[in-house]
Amino acid sequence: MMLGSALFSINFAVIRHLGQDLHPFEIVFFRNLFGLLVFIPWLIRAEITSLKPNRPMLLGGRACIQVVAQAFWYASLMLIPLADATALGLVEPIIAAFLAILILREKSTFGRWAVVFIGFIGSLIIVRPGFQDVSIGALYAVLSSVTWAGFALLSKVLTKTDSTLVVVAYPTALVVPLALIPALFVWEVPSLANYGWLIVTGSLASTANFALTKAFKMGDITAVSPIGFTRLLFSAAVGFIVFAEVPAAWVWVGGALIVGAGTYLARLEAQAKNGTDN
Repeated sequence: MMLGSALFSINFAVIRHLGQDLHPFEIVFFRNLFGLLVFIPWLIRAEITSLKPNRPMLLGGRACIQVVAQAFWYASLMLIPLADATALGLVEPIIAAFLAILILREKSTFGRWAVVFIGFIGSLIIVRPGFQDVSIGALYAVLSSVTWAGFALLSKVLTKTDSTLVVVAYPTALVVPLALIPALFVWEVPSLANYGWLIVTGSLASTANFALTKAFKMGDITAVSPIGFTRLLFSAAVGFIVFAEVPAAWVWVGGALIVGAGTYLARLEAQAKNGTDN
């Protein structure tokens, strides 16, 4: 989990570097194009029956959400400090819990609502509306968290009827043409060096996702999930080393609230899975 968090943080710096020359939609296109290549060996070896989607419309909707979420996220990385964007991005599981209660009718408890409220307060502390102008980059980060939360909900619904390979690979394949359409309107031919960086970002993202998957397979969610919040520390370190960014004190205060709320949420989910009282 810590390795995945570190790789994601390094990847954020690569995306910001690419953003100097390329539009977010173009980066989304290439990121998923190279990401799709990773799945080809598994797709070739999989049985035909396991590759048949049971809910193609939901898979298409998930792909559309993925395009929007990635575009918002990449845009935020290009406009605000890495630590700020990462801290705001950490509210995604909290928003997902809120949406799961409202949309999927999952169990509603005082603890879950408290987590949502604390996470919301943490986000407000980072953005501080009324005390400073809310930047468009911060708004993009929040919108990305909301759309990623919807993405997570669709993932949960789809995994009940489709294989993990179908749920992950099909939307990635659909994102390639979906992202290409808007990318064509802002297309810039990547330089040879940028093609190299695009391969790097695809490789980093795929390796990080593999590390996270392996972490959840090897350890209990209640023990593993909170370690994922080290992404904030790694992002702050990468931002300082690469871009000389020093996070404001408010980012640490708000981030601490979000991390605390997310850690407590992981404990609640583990308790609910084990059938204990929340």
